[in-house]
Amino acid sequence: MRRALAYIVVAAALAGLSAAEPKSWNKLRYAGGTLPIKSSSYDWDTTVTISSSPDRVKVVVAASSPFGRQETLTLQPSQISSVIHGPGARQHVADVSGAVLPPKPHGLFGLLNRRPLLIGDADTFLAILFQSEDGKAAAMLLECDGGTHTGTSLGQALAKLAGKPLVYAK
Repeated sequence: MRRALAYIVVAAALAGLSAAEPKSWNKLRYAGGTLPIKSSSYDWDTTVTISSSPDRVKVVVAASSPFGRQETLTLQPSQISSVIHGPGARQHVADVSGAVLPPKPHGLFGLLNRRPLLIGDADTFLAILFQSEDGKAAAMLLECDGGTHTGTSLGQALAKLAGKPLVYAK
């Protein structure tokens, strides 16, 4: 009986360790911002990694062509001024001077530019507003798959690291 109880306690402890918040998120798309990075609308290979010692955020944007190279951005938590998620995050990045965003697809009278509700949630945006090394305002817009809640979990982790609230923008 004691042995069975020990196995249950060990299994619960291991389950608790595996349920811890992930430190790396992938299957994101760099959708634009102030960074001179060229990406394609089909590149869903952007990775965001948060390391705790030393505290920093590393964003690796996939190359837009097979012969291109990956672009890497490393941020300190003190550089992050706000983290915004939701459909309105795109407008917050567009308000930053020098931001380059691709045009929104119009679809047929605005009807076909969203996925149907039967397939799953539409893609959501995550905006990271930060100060660049030269002290200027900078921003990046990441597109996340809405069905997996990647944007929400990544946004919460970034906001917690930076000590800022996670803002939802409609």
